[in-house]
Amino acid sequence: MIENIIKDFEKLIRLVPDLLTAVTANSTSTEELHDTVVQALRTDPDARHSFHRACCFETPFGESWVHEAGKDSPYLSLDLAAEALDATQYRALLADVLMSTSTTIPYDYRALAAERLVEIGLGETEDALRRVLAPTDGIPERTLEMKLDVRTDGIDHLFDIPLDIEGRLDLLKEASAIKCRESRKLLALRVLERSGKSGQAEESGRVSNYASDTAEQLIRQDVGTSMVSATDYLVPWDQILASAGGADDGLTLAELLRIVLLAPEFKLPDTTVRPVLVAFYRSVLRISGRSIVGLGSGVFYVEHGADANPSYFYMGRDVVLGKGCTIDCVGGAVLQQGAFLGGGFMPVLIHTHKHIRKPGEPGAAERKQVLPALFVAEAGARLPMDAIGIFETANYLGLGESPYDGIYAVALTK
Repeated sequence: MIENIIKDFEKLIRLVPDLLTAVTANSTSTEELHDTVVQALRTDPDARHSFHRACCFETPFGESWVHEAGKDSPYLSLDLAAEALDATQYRALLADVLMSTSTTIPYDYRALAAERLVEIGLGETEDALRRVLAPTDGIPERTLEMKLDVRTDGIDHLFDIPLDIEGRLDLLKEASAIKCRESRKLLALRVLERSGKSGQAEESGRVSNYASDTAEQLIRQDVGTSMVSATDYLVPWDQILASAGGADDGLTLAELLRIVLLAPEFKLPDTTVRPVLVAFYRSVLRISGRSIVGLGSGVFYVEHGADANPSYFYMGRDVVLGKGCTIDCVGGAVLQQGAFLGGGFMPVLIHTHKHIRKPGEPGAAERKQVLPALFVAEAGARLPMDAIGIFETANYLGLGESPYDGIYAVALTK
């Protein structure tokens, strides 16, 4: 079987890692596959075209084995490109990855391509990069004045949600495209700055009451490229990312995440829905390549009164948010490479804001008084399936480790 697949380059690079292992069955070494790809890229324009599509994470190449870790970098595909392509082809590929409007390209992959582009020099890509910086309106955020007009049922925001699946998918596609444009522009500006080609200064990073030096150190340590700032993962939950839905000012990221978490179609392994959802998480939350938000799992944010403080959400490469596991991001979460939380459709809630009340107050007073805490899962940490129920992050403040190795809480500045 493998002989036939090797002869068909497109079929070869479509294989996901598990299938590659199954079809090779120890009959073909990693070195042989590597050499096959390099030779095809050097001699076959059609192979280069398919590989280019793979590097832009286009369907059906987005989960290909070529995006596994390489010897010298987090992605084999970038190593293969450096080895097989000539300087002009390599530069063009890196620039295309950086500037692509594809919402399926992970943010860390785009940033690593940008870093390599700076290393080899911009060459003829400089003008195209400048066009990415063309003035555009920033992404609006819901102001306090806007919040006066938001309907509630006393607890949750109420907003018009499309009744059909296509309408809900359109909301996610719109949000993904908006955040993709923001990421392209941010990285293009950094590339030009570090190449000494920009007269435009980058805006200072986002600030928050829930900032954390520890969180930013953990992110920088894990992401593996200086082209990324830790504040890129300080998520503005009040950003308005979808104009549809009937709301006068559009729908915020927090509202979109509630739709994704609660609408039943987003829990299914559907060939139409699932790719849109993956692109949404990669674009809007900037989750890293090879990370997985499993079926029935998700991320959400709950406003408390008028507060919607930006908080960290970082999901490193190869992180698995297992089936049935959800993360509340009021206090935020930093999940380093290879961490695995929950799974098996076991109901696990990672809670990052503990409700508190003073002596003598009624239980309902807890709704608006919270103690935020940052949840951290270090590289390779495991929150097992049998950790069923709620992981109350704030309970572990000041204790160092939780009962699970590599999982702990960090106090926030507010």
